Amino acid sequence: MRIEYNNIFRNYLTEYDLPPDLSFSVEIPEEVRKMLSNDILVGPLGVALSSSGKLYKASHALEDQSIIEDAENHFHVDWYIDPPDNRKAFKLAVKTLLLLAEKFRKEGIKGIRFWLSFQTPELGLQWAKQNNLHSDGDEYYISDRLSFYTRRHNEDIITISQNDNTLSAILIVDI
Repeated sequence: MRIEYNNIFRNYLTEYDLPPDLSFSVEIPEEVRKMLSNDILVGPLGVALSSSGKLYKASHALEDQSIIEDAENHFHVDWYIDPPDNRKAFKLAVKTLLLLAEKFRKEGIKGIRFWLSFQTPELGLQWAKQNNLHSDGDEYYISDRLSFYTRRHNEDIITISQNDNTLSAILIVDI
């Protein structure tokens, strides 16, 4: 497994007193454990979990199979933290992505990119202000997006450099 993350992610590791090798533990909620126990489906259009949406063939110029896989294979874990807590949600998102990547690795599936985008309410506010989308009274919440897709040679893949200024913590795991 190759692990890479951006500076915002690194800052959260420091702020939340977590090790840079991501060797911390977290309680995994039952709903997330169920998702992690899904079968991995490998087909001609890519990989998915048995509970994910159905993959379909790219049909226009703005799509490719990796984009479709990423869209169909994305999920969120932040809503399992009640009451909302930035540190707990961050830890759960990171550990869930790592557990999923490890599941794929153990089953001998290679060439997959797993990625996490995580944003605290404070970063959400900064992003909205930076993009002139903030109005007084707006509320911001913890936001996460975990996803995976096949790395294909002739298709764009999500990278740290293209996401370095997004005001989100980005973690990428390749197997």
